[in-house]
Amino acid sequence: MAKIRFFSLALAALSLVACTGDDGKNGERGPAGPSGEAGPPGKQGPEGPQGPEGPEGPQGPAGHDGVSPEGGLTVSCMSPCHGFSGIVEQWKTSTHYATFIENVGTDEVDSWTGQKSCANCHAIDGIKYRVEGDVGYKGTTGPVHGTSGQLNYKSSVDNKISEATYVGKASVAQVHCTTCHKVEDATDPHRTGADFTAGSFPLLVPNGDDDQTIIEKSSAVGVSDGTEGGNYRNGNACFWCHKSRKDVTNYIVATQTITSTSWGPHNAPHADIYSGKGGYHYAGLAYKSSTHQGFTDGCVRCHMPSVAINQGVGDHSFRPQVSACESCHANAEDFDIAGGQTEMIEGIQELRVALNTAGYLTRSESSPYLPLSPEQLGDREFDLDKARPSAANVPPPANADTAGALYNYFLLGRGSAGGIHNPVYTRELIYDSVKFLTGNPPVSQPSRP
Repeated sequence: MAKIRFFSLALAALSLVACTGDDGKNGERGPAGPSGEAGPPGKQGPEGPQGPEGPEGPQGPAGHDGVSPEGGLTVSCMSPCHGFSGIVEQWKTSTHYATFIENVGTDEVDSWTGQKSCANCHAIDGIKYRVEGDVGYKGTTGPVHGTSGQLNYKSSVDNKISEATYVGKASVAQVHCTTCHKVEDATDPHRTGADFTAGSFPLLVPNGDDDQTIIEKSSAVGVSDGTEGGNYRNGNACFWCHKSRKDVTNYIVATQTITSTSWGPHNAPHADIYSGKGGYHYAGLAYKSSTHQGFTDGCVRCHMPSVAINQGVGDHSFRPQVSACESCHANAEDFDIAGGQTEMIEGIQELRVALNTAGYLTRSESSPYLPLSPEQLGDREFDLDKARPSAANVPPPANADTAGALYNYFLLGRGSAGGIHNPVYTRELIYDSVKFLTGNPPVSQPSRP
């Protein structure tokens, strides 16, 4: 029995040995299974080197021609008027604007508007009516050259020289954009939506190559024909208001009794001096002008130099700028070129002293009208002086040449800018007026130009 069990075990072991052979070859790889879900993104690697520059793209369409004031906006519709350094902001620094602000809402405004002569210049639409020849007058005929700026006319009712009146309804005494410029539906960018272009705001007054301005001074006593003040293109607009408003030919008579402190030319009579024609001229003497009268645009040359950031439009602060003088007066630092302005101011002062000594000046607002005090006489504030009314022959009624000297003093003190508007003409008026009153040439100017 034991032998049989041993034999069985041996046979089983032999069977195991016989079943263990060499390893077989690996089978073929089966097809890839489906992709699993994407895992979370890994961290971004470092930036690679910049690639080569690509070809230049096509040019885009042209932009607007607008400019950007320093620190301002680039929107073209803001220029040149409404930027931070634009025309409107310049105008707000002008005397035109300051006068409006000072008087708006006060009783004085009514004295400048209403149906009066003042409103021809001070009302916001005064020039518009004058250009159209629409002014008030007594009789059948108004100013002969009204559409060229003349204000005075000879009334057919009483044959007196009178001043045309304003016919509009404005109650605002403001020299504004529309006072000087023609703003209509077809030209106003505010209405058309178009960008500003040169000529969008043409001037109201005639300013072509042949358009003369007229100052009030007539050719003879008894007529009102005015005098051609010159053609200064854009500067013509200044002439329409900045003048004496007095016809000196008819204003000064053989025996002149001063009846009011407001006797004499209106304030700011610059055109009468600049033209070299508006003063009282002494018989037998010739009167000339300086080279300033050769400026194509007259007043605009110095008072409205172009502003590059405002598309070259002139400065609307209207303040004269020394830089405008440098094309003729190299290295000018102020308006006292070679001491000329100082000399002329001294001449005006000599005329002032002579008139005050004769009793023709005052600053009194009511009677008794006192002559200028030593302090007033030394302040050089010529534009503050007034005519001293004749009372009890103090001062006595003036003859025409004495009244002419008084008229010239007010003209020079109020409109010559210390002589620089027309240096030659200023010196002539000073010399003739002082010499007539004192019998001697001015100390500051011993010879006539």
